[in-house]
Amino acid sequence: MRSEVNADIPILLISAYDWSDIEDKAKDAGANGFVSKPIFRSTLYNKINELIGAESKSVEPQDDYSDLNGIRILIAEDIDINWEIISNMLNMHGIICERAENGRVCVDKLSSAPEGSYDLVFMDVQMPIMNGLDATRAIRELENSWASSIPIIAMTADAFSENVTECLEAGMNGHIAKPVDIKLVFREIRRLKDSVK
Repeated sequence: MRSEVNADIPILLISAYDWSDIEDKAKDAGANGFVSKPIFRSTLYNKINELIGAESKSVEPQDDYSDLNGIRILIAEDIDINWEIISNMLNMHGIICERAENGRVCVDKLSSAPEGSYDLVFMDVQMPIMNGLDATRAIRELENSWASSIPIIAMTADAFSENVTECLEAGMNGHIAKPVDIKLVFREIRRLKDSVK
């Protein structure tokens, strides 16, 4: 590729291997940068900006999430370690989390909860008993208007466009790929929080 394109055009390598093992060979071959897998959108965005010389600017305060303190999130997640990771990350910033072990539990909690008990739902897509898509459809059909309209963010390892589209068509309001990038989680929370003001 480098022999065919202008030297001003950056080439970015993507690999699961450690960059330090191949850095010299990659640079000799003409590569300008490297991103490791799994790829997070924020990492890729920053690396592209770095390569093209643009300054990466964020509209969000760096490491200041005080505006999210006290938000209540119901997290539908069947795997214990995943629940522990995301709840601990959110708790560190004053976000209150409650768990639903599967989609059916999530629907039941929302249908019986007093209005305002939760500000939004994180919904794992692949769960036993009732998956996230079916749970979302059931929530959207609840008679309680508060529960049926609560913002729902999908959490799934399937980040392909057809999977995202399927989540949105089921009634979800957003999508976060696993493994979760906490800054993207906060960005989605802010987006939905601002949209219901």
